[in-house]
Amino acid sequence: MRAGLILILTFCIQVGWSQPATINAYEHVIVPMQFNFQDEPNEYQLNILARVLLQEQGFKVFMDTEERPLQFMGNTCEALFLDVEDTSGFLNISVIFRLKDCYGNVLYESEKGQTNIKDFKDGYQDALRRSFSSMSNQNYSYDASLDKGGNSFSSDDVSAASEVKKMAPDKKIYKFGGQTYWLIEKGEGAYTLLFNEGKEIYAELQSADKGSFIFNSEAINGAAFFDAEGNINVEYMDQDLGEVQKIRFKKIN
Repeated sequence: MRAGLILILTFCIQVGWSQPATINAYEHVIVPMQFNFQDEPNEYQLNILARVLLQEQGFKVFMDTEERPLQFMGNTCEALFLDVEDTSGFLNISVIFRLKDCYGNVLYESEKGQTNIKDFKDGYQDALRRSFSSMSNQNYSYDASLDKGGNSFSSDDVSAASEVKKMAPDKKIYKFGGQTYWLIEKGEGAYTLLFNEGKEIYAELQSADKGSFIFNSEAINGAAFFDAEGNINVEYMDQDLGEVQKIRFKKIN
């Protein structure tokens, strides 16, 4: 009996620890001014409409081009990111939207919103509204006590990282802001951080002193260090705010 009880308790603890974050753990959503399928910012006024629809669900929303509060300048893991996919066919217009965390994990995926309206502007707006109608069943309500689950990754992330490791075993894989980065050791305490599947350089890390590195990128110049889990922690001075900001690239494989 005692052994059975221990097994049950162990199972419950493991399940509790492995629970993914929910959208209720987030108060804010960041909406891009241009989705991947759009030819120009806010085409069909879809992005601003998405902002309004999220606000109607109870979220506080920022466009990715507007100035945001201090807490979102460095630590983008405080917010969710909206992604809209065009799933239209030959005879209809349809979309699906997803809410992702800063590591690209999908916390919510809508049902397909579909319409037979032919006009592109009216059609895409109607399809987006229909996709949001399924979200009402989620009964979203922000709860600050919930864990955002920043240490969890989707199986797709781990699988993709494994494939990259097979192609380039010396690379280390990181996630930040929904993007995947590759870290390459150049020797003599120097590293290069790549993105866009290794096609572009995002930042250079040069050894400084006592485990710290100089972090130089087009957007950020500061100091970096590796923590015990291998994550890259970066600190930099935001000149506009006059405050030190912190970001973290999470090691996933």
